[in-house]
Amino acid sequence: MMIKKALRADKYCTRIEPLKFLKNKQVTGSFEYQPGDQQGWHNNFGTNSARCYLVWSETGNSGMRFVINGKVETFYDIPGWQYRIFNVPQPHCVFANCKRKSYGWKLKTVENEILNPIGLENAEAILHVA
Repeated sequence: MMIKKALRADKYCTRIEPLKFLKNKQVTGSFEYQPGDQQGWHNNFGTNSARCYLVWSETGNSGMRFVINGKVETFYDIPGWQYRIFNVPQPHCVFANCKRKSYGWKLKTVENEILNPIGLENAEAILHVA
């Protein structure tokens, strides 16, 4: 079942069911974006941990922005399946100018974040990573 819900932004993304093979993960969000959708700035305050996001992007004209050392930096997706890992709380937002799906779950804080996406052959390949 898909539910339209505003997520701290003037545009919407759609909450979707997590992929079945993620059932043993502590899923924090599963979203579908249409061109023009976004998820506004947020930082996951009070959750000192990391997030792994498995993402599918139609064309790579989508991605995330993070505030790093007081500066906004943009990290574009790549076409197809990919992942990134980042610590929270940390200011970030999501934008999509193409179709995009994302599935996130909680991890222990990481020493080395992966903000530039790393491509995957398929979605299930994430199980070998995180």
